[in-house]
Amino acid sequence: AEGDQSKIQTMSKQLVNDKNDVVIGIATPAAQGLAAATKDIPVIMGAISDPVGAKLVKNLKHPEGNVTGTSNQVPIKQTVELVKSLTPNAKTIGILYASSEDNSKSQVENFKKYAEQDGLNVVEYAVPSTNEINTTMSVMTGKVDAIWTPQDNTIASAFSTVISSANQAKIPVYTTVDTMVKEGGLASVAQSQYELGKATARSAVKVLKGKKVKDVPVDVIDDGTPTLNLKVAQDLNITIPENVLKQSDIAVKADK
Repeated sequence: AEGDQSKIQTMSKQLVNDKNDVVIGIATPAAQGLAAATKDIPVIMGAISDPVGAKLVKNLKHPEGNVTGTSNQVPIKQTVELVKSLTPNAKTIGILYASSEDNSKSQVENFKKYAEQDGLNVVEYAVPSTNEINTTMSVMTGKVDAIWTPQDNTIASAFSTVISSANQAKIPVYTTVDTMVKEGGLASVAQSQYELGKATARSAVKVLKGKKVKDVPVDVIDDGTPTLNLKVAQDLNITIPENVLKQSDIAVKADK
């Protein structure tokens, strides 16, 4: 749907009108679109960081409507620890997120809580759409030592713009998605998008085999593995501590 809310609504209605046995919404806006389009067909959500905050379900263990699926709780505390380990001199962290995404707001609140407990200064930069990312980045790169992006579909769709601006300013970008580390982020504590897809499929299969939605608890995945881009670390003269290297996946190797 390319982040377009009107497309999400149109596509959701089309999937419902096609009388599918199950419909699957990957990421919060898609799941919300499907949930608004039908109260009868089971909606399986995939990769939703805050299903309760997004008003998709009220009870994760006992879904009361027609929505269940997978929730990946971003490992915020682990992420703040990683930021402190890799960039100990970074005192001000800028957070770039979309003001329209409910799941992003809850992640930002959690990040601020843990970061400020660790003595970091956090500055929020909310954008209404991808159109404002370039100008917002040009402002924030002059005011922060590092950038963190939550699990946010708007930011993900324009991540190349974020990286281009950050590279020019020589500022590291921490993300929440393993694939975005490959795209130029320095590091993340992330869950595998592939494994999240498999978990979502398992929920769909249970419903297709006859289980009621209320009997399929939301599958919550709340831990992650550090993922590093050693090429970015090399370019930014960041030394990765040996203990972090040992426990991390390497998305991009350093140049020889």
